[in-house]
Amino acid sequence: MPIVSVETLQSTYEKVLLARDMSPESAKRLAKGFADMGNEGVYSHGINRFPVFISQVDKGQINLKAVPECVNRMGALEQWDCHYGPGVLNGLVCADRAMELAREHGIGMVGMKNSNHWMRGGAYVLEMARQGFAGIAATNSIAVMPAWGGKDHRVGTNPLIMAIAGDPPVLVDCSMSQFSYGQLQNHVLADKPLPVVGGYDDEGNLTQDPHVLWKNKRILPMGFWKGSSMSIVLDMMITAISGGRSVPAITEDQDGEFGVSQFLIAIDLSKTMEASQFASEMQRIRDYVMASEPAESGEVSIAGSKIQRFIDKHEAAGGIDIHDEIWQSIQSLVD
Repeated sequence: MPIVSVETLQSTYEKVLLARDMSPESAKRLAKGFADMGNEGVYSHGINRFPVFISQVDKGQINLKAVPECVNRMGALEQWDCHYGPGVLNGLVCADRAMELAREHGIGMVGMKNSNHWMRGGAYVLEMARQGFAGIAATNSIAVMPAWGGKDHRVGTNPLIMAIAGDPPVLVDCSMSQFSYGQLQNHVLADKPLPVVGGYDDEGNLTQDPHVLWKNKRILPMGFWKGSSMSIVLDMMITAISGGRSVPAITEDQDGEFGVSQFLIAIDLSKTMEASQFASEMQRIRDYVMASEPAESGEVSIAGSKIQRFIDKHEAAGGIDIHDEIWQSIQSLVD
């Protein structure tokens, strides 16, 4: 696999976006958002998804010139219309606004309608955590998962994401399916079985074969019935808070996954706990967990603790290992 520097990756993204008449300022910020996801180890929702993102741009489903707009203010809660703009850019802009609201009110929430796939949802709450906040986010999606007890696709993967400030920040980015489609693609590209069962084969048997699941899309809800129920209630909450489209509307009323609904919440921790007490309590939780006796085949870890390892690894290697097929696909978009 070719090793591509982060700078080359970002500049290639920019060229692709500029060739499609995106403004230079927006193209630079969007390209950096995509590149940062790869540099922090999330290839499935950054590098691997970029060609799909551009295909939606070329189909007219994503508007590179759209600017998110606040359409309703209710104190610490605002509703924004993203006008079908790039989900990554929408997430960055609305995360900034949620933090502004939190600085004023202690908590800030932005509901987003007519948005698009924001790739790695953790990027937005991680930025909040890096600035001393706690963050919560959620997005709905096209129906790609059976409800518990069902066979056809009626439920979205609808990730729930949380992060909190710390050294390092803690980040949980959790699809309501056992494996996100991005992670499923990673295993397909590597031709490796899933580490645990991820869904049902065509005969209704549980399977670890990613190729089967990539084709039939009978993926398993996270936590079985719990993940199914969480996905459904998240869709209800996201739709109600944003005033946007639900999973059924995204799935039945249009051709493809676009115009999704999302929300972002920022909590100003400087208003909830004195700084030294916060640092002490967070460290106590971390130390208590990390003192666990390791299982026979496991390593005790806390979500988000490996992000810096990926950044350091890529810096030492001079870039990111990118699957040759994916890199060729990205480069072809420049022409």
